[in-house]
Parts: sequence; structure tokens; C-alpha cells
Amino acid sequence: MARQRVLTPSEPLQRTWALSAVDVALKDMFVSFAAVFSGRLDTERFTQALRRTLIRYPFFHGTLRQQDDAVLVLCHHPPRPGIREGMSAVGLDLEDVDAPFPTGDRRVLYSGDFVSRLAPGKPPVHDGRRPLLHLKLTHFRDASVVGLSWNHALTDLHGIYDFLRAVSDAYSHPGHEPGNPPVFDRRDIWRNLEEAPAAGARPSREGRHGIVHISRAKAALGIARYLKQAVTDAVPVCLFLDEDGVDAIKARAQAAGTKVSTNDVVNATLLKFFGECTRDPRASPDVGLYFPIDVRELLGAPRGSVANCLGNASAVLKRADLWDSSVTELTMRNRAVVSAYGREQLRGDLRWADYWRRNTSAGSVYHHWLLGRDRVYSSNWTSQELARVRFDDAAFVALLRSSQLNQWLLLPAFHSTVLPRMEGGRMKQVVRVAVRREHFQVLARHLEDWPHVEEAIRLDTGASASAGS
Repeated sequence: MARQRVLTPSEPLQRTWALSAVDVALKDMFVSFAAVFSGRLDTERFTQALRRTLIRYPFFHGTLRQQDDAVLVLCHHPPRPGIREGMSAVGLDLEDVDAPFPTGDRRVLYSGDFVSRLAPGKPPVHDGRRPLLHLKLTHFRDASVVGLSWNHALTDLHGIYDFLRAVSDAYSHPGHEPGNPPVFDRRDIWRNLEEAPAAGARPSREGRHGIVHISRAKAALGIARYLKQAVTDAVPVCLFLDEDGVDAIKARAQAAGTKVSTNDVVNATLLKFFGECTRDPRASPDVGLYFPIDVRELLGAPRGSVANCLGNASAVLKRADLWDSSVTELTMRNRAVVSAYGREQLRGDLRWADYWRRNTSAGSVYHHWLLGRDRVYSSNWTSQELARVRFDDAAFVALLRSSQLNQWLLLPAFHSTVLPRMEGGRMKQVVRVAVRREHFQVLARHLEDWPHVEEAIRLDTGASASAGS
């Protein structure tokens, strides 16, 4: 039976932060995932570790408030009629499942319905405010799952990884003094990029990363067109990468003079897959690649910074190049896109976001896929950090995210997320991607040429394809 605890600060927290333009574009978005661990977590120890950690992350107890041209995170709220003074609560749902965790059943483990029961959705309103962070701890007989849902204006996934690691440290070492608190103040993180634009200069309607600002009316039309064209034909697929195959691609790229990452291999695989699925002479000759990258190092941001430190790397590729290039060649090309991304592009992204923040109404929305352009999107957030998160002997097993926007709406085609998992002491990757039905058959035909993909599972039917099958 599900239960809920409400976590409030044990001491007064009176702080205010102003969000950056990058954050404001994300302020209406809640993101969720579920992290699986190999043993049962003690509920009381976990709750106390969470309380101790939240004191060092006070902005999670905040509330978003519009004030003139700024959006603020307020961590101390004056009383209103019927509402007590204080901070927003953080919710913790608790649930016990009298069954073993289905670690070996990939079709169950990565299905949207299964994940939606483990990862909390948008937090419920409490005391008249919607919390910015909500958690769920689910106990199975032999495993525990920590689900999180947070407002994307607060941080990206790297920041949440740091938060989760801090909770695990407080759980496993309750007597140890915590390290330095995380850096959250946007003025410290973005100060070197906030230069005044040239007089009269106006950014293009589209940012270089492809996120477009549109009215709610146009967004509704875009969604309607998407529903008509894509949703009835979209299916969720997981590609299970073989680490030896990925390492072989890295070695070939290294021999050709380019050091590449696992994320580069993932994006190259998606591009090759997309190219093979769109061999249509009537199609546009150009394909857009778009993915977020962590720019903490580029910004010189301190380790442990929790903000949205996102650059938006992108490139326009010729469709014919996708047909003619190998996965290794596309991997090297992806690395070139990442390596070319610098402070000027980052400054341009920030200026674009700031311009539209100041020149659009509160009823506007931002999206990168509603207008139907050919685009391959990858949330390439794989990280070795999760392998080091553990609660005593309970080690990280897998990261799960739903393949749906909600219970009935699938993500758009070739929108993907990279989900790390541990297997045999090695971190491997699962690429969760939405495609059309006929695309899965194309994928099955090409797996023989892609030994770095050990298996592909269509989650709606359980159909499996693998090299040599």
C-alpha cells in the first residue's frame, strides 16, 4: 500500500535566487526517472538521509514566483490567507511490492506502464503550492527503486546525479561531515557569458539548437498534426548496446585520429538508423541532429554545480551522408560537432533564450519538434557517476525512464534517451527511442552490420531482433 511523507526543513531557510534565461524556458517542465538498486533500503535511514541532504539543497524547498521581468526561486514564503508561512514541502511516497524485481525481463523493465509506477509524476499541490521536488521509494523483495520528479528549472540530470550521490553518502556514512554545499546561484555560473548584445541585433526566430518559440495556438495545431501523423504509428523500442562492440568502434576512431565517447557512438547509431529508415527520394536532403551537452567544464563551473549547465550542440547533415557513412565515420563526425561547440555558441544560446524570455507572453511555449522538421534528438546523458552511487551494499543497477509523455501519448519518432545499466560489473547503455512500426523491421535487417547493438526490443509487443537472428 502506498504511503506518503511530507518533508519540511528542520531550520528556517530564507533565500531567494533568480533563474537564468535558460532556466525560465524550462520552468513549466517536470522531469522524472527511477534508479534501481540491488538491495532493500531502510526506510527510516533513507528518510533521515534525505532530510539532512535537503538542508544543503534549500532551493528544492522553494517555489517559483514571477516578479516583473524575473522568475525567482523563493525559499521562504510570506503567509497568505489560509496558507501558513514556511517553505514548500518535498513529498516522499513509500510503497512495498511483494515480489522480486524483474531484473532479467527487459520487456517488463523498460515498458512505460512499469516505469510510471516507479517514477513519480508532477508533484501534487501541498498547502497551495506545487513542490519542486517529489520522490518515491519502492521496496521489492530483493531491490529498491528511488524515483524522482523535479522541476527542470532547478537543474539538469547531472545536478540530480550529484543530489542522489549526496543522499547515498548521508545514508551510508551518517556520522560524516558533508562536503561543501552545491553551487546553485546562476550569477556565479553564468556571469562570464552575460555580455550585452550589439545594438539593434536580434537573434533569429530559431535558436541554433532548434528549439522554437511558438504560441499556444500553434503548439496545439502542431500537437494535432503530430497526433494524426505519428502517434498512431509510433512504438517504443530499446536498443541494448554491447560494450565490447562500442569499444571496437572507439578503437577504430582512435586509430583514425579521433578519441570518441559512448555518447558519440549512441548518436551515430541513431543517425545511421534514421538514415536507413528514410531512404525516400522525396524527403528533404538535410537532417538536423540536436542534443544537449554538459558545459560545466566550458563555463569553469565548480564541481557539484546543480544548475542547468546545458549547451545545445547541433548540426545539419546531408541525408546522403547518412546512407554512405559507417557508424564509425558518423561517430567521428558527432565528436567534431561536440568539439566545435564553444563559448561563442554558448553565449548565443543564452542570448537567444534571454531575448525570447523578454519578448514573449506568459502563454507562450517552447518546443523543438512540433513544427515537423526532420530532426534526430538525443538526451545523451549517460554518466559513470551513477556506478558510484550506493546505499551500503545496495549498488546501482539501472536507470529507467518512461517512453511516453503521459499514459497515452508516445514520444515523437527518433526522440531518444540513453539509460545506463550495470551488467557483469560493467556499465552498459540502453537507448530508448520511439520509432514508427516499419522502422523496427528496417532496424532488424541492419543489426547484422551493427555488432555493437546486441538486441533491440519493441516494447509494445515484446518482439526482439538481434544480430544473426
